Amino acid sequence: MIGKRLKYAQRYQEILTALLKNGLGFVVKDLGLLGFKRKAEADSTMYSKSIAERIRSVLEELGPTFVKLGQLASTRVDLIPENIIKELEKLQDNVAPIPFSDVEKIIEKELGQPANDLFLEVNDRPIASASIGQVHYGKLPTGQEVAIKVQRPNIEEKIDIDLQILSDLTNLMEEKLEWANNYRISEIVEEVSRSLRLELDYTVEAWNGEKIARQLKEHPNYIIPSIHWEYTTKRILTMDYISGTRLRDYAKNASEAEKKLVAKQFVECMFQQIFIDGFFHGDPHPGNLFVLPDKRMALIDFGMIGRLSPSMKNDLASVIIALKNRDINEVIFLFLKLGQSSEPIDNDQIYADIEVLIEMNMDIPLQQISLANLINNLMEISFKYRVRMPADLTILAKTLLTMEGILSHLDKDLSIIDMAHPFGEKLIRERLKPSKIMKETRNKLREIQTFLTQLMKSGSSITKDGKIHVEISVPEVKNLSKKLDRVTNQLSFSIILLAFSIMMVGLVVGASISNVKTFLWNFPVVEVGGVVATLMFLWLLFSILKHGKF
Repeated sequence: MIGKRLKYAQRYQEILTALLKNGLGFVVKDLGLLGFKRKAEADSTMYSKSIAERIRSVLEELGPTFVKLGQLASTRVDLIPENIIKELEKLQDNVAPIPFSDVEKIIEKELGQPANDLFLEVNDRPIASASIGQVHYGKLPTGQEVAIKVQRPNIEEKIDIDLQILSDLTNLMEEKLEWANNYRISEIVEEVSRSLRLELDYTVEAWNGEKIARQLKEHPNYIIPSIHWEYTTKRILTMDYISGTRLRDYAKNASEAEKKLVAKQFVECMFQQIFIDGFFHGDPHPGNLFVLPDKRMALIDFGMIGRLSPSMKNDLASVIIALKNRDINEVIFLFLKLGQSSEPIDNDQIYADIEVLIEMNMDIPLQQISLANLINNLMEISFKYRVRMPADLTILAKTLLTMEGILSHLDKDLSIIDMAHPFGEKLIRERLKPSKIMKETRNKLREIQTFLTQLMKSGSSITKDGKIHVEISVPEVKNLSKKLDRVTNQLSFSIILLAFSIMMVGLVVGASISNVKTFLWNFPVVEVGGVVATLMFLWLLFSILKHGKF
């Protein structure tokens, strides 16, 4: 415990010193922490740099934890100013690989046997190195080629100390600095800290990869490396070795026809994950994509994942359709629906800003519209008005931006919106299927039931309070109870009839739109529905009138 506190204090001093050296001493001063620093002077060249550049310099100097946090934070366009985002995107993992002797020790500690006994071969030179771990080529006793990802020694403890200090500092900053409170930096740090801690557990990455592999199993053109669980732990990840050409290298030498084919496959692969599965690779940069000799595409590194709920998928599909149809009002409605704000929003002003943005894009040919830039611009508007977007939506924006960057080297004429449109239509058709409407109706009825139960409890609480604290007479309490019963019955009466009506209309309309031939086509559903609705109406009306509660 004492050792950890000492490390905490030492690291605290290092962080304050780095802030001072890189021209951010005003932050240390405003926090009242100058008395805790070691002697340090700012590099005079730093004052000629922007605040955003100084922030990047601090993160790079402080090492892996801060670099990784900066990279993760660069996805939050809705929370961080654009100029800082651009600097965070430049952050690189400039870390030296750990000695192979350390790699062997970690393998033996994690897997219980020396590396030489477990593997037929482990190359002592890493094929990739990053802030959290590095990757070595190896072979299993079966001869299967594998990539072995090994976590750096003591990295979890170092990251834990850094995250504790960051949490303390950001909370202090929000207390003392108005701009820090406005940017809600403690929330940003908390969010990226959760993501970073997940990346420390390689079994999470392995599970992510396997899930995406299951999603793509019907698509033979996409390859996800298999996980070898008997050689995988929280700190070791062993998967099939991909023998292919990294996309960044492939784009330099392939023919135009080959590049167009790979571009189309890449977009279809990503849109399958995004629109259909709602679980997608959150960092598909060219270094994580390989093209195999037979032109199939392989994806690696599933540390960053994006998730879209069914409702978010539907909203995203609606955005695509609205963009295709040039429906400005629908785009604005969906944007405001997705966002959350802790402060009152000037709806007229935000509406005007979004309208200008959309109209600017409406004048551009559809093939030239950048969906990623459009979403990023919407995120900037959300930052301006402090409208917080779901974290996974910002990961999606970053993913789309990366995709468009890749397409610029493969097929500049390929339109992401054109490619997304069929997936959006498929989602809309899926949503209108009778089975989906039935399921949604059941869910709504359960919500109504919960609401009515809570309403009755609240009513009971009100009558209790009336009797005990307000000291109203017993007849008044009874009258209040009767009124509550009447209101509840009227509400349930209206809601049930409305829900049933929506369900019946939805079944008929959904069946005709989706072109799914079900029993509805050969069954007098409208007539039977009318009879059932009438019987429900009469039964409920009789029950209520009988008890005099309407």
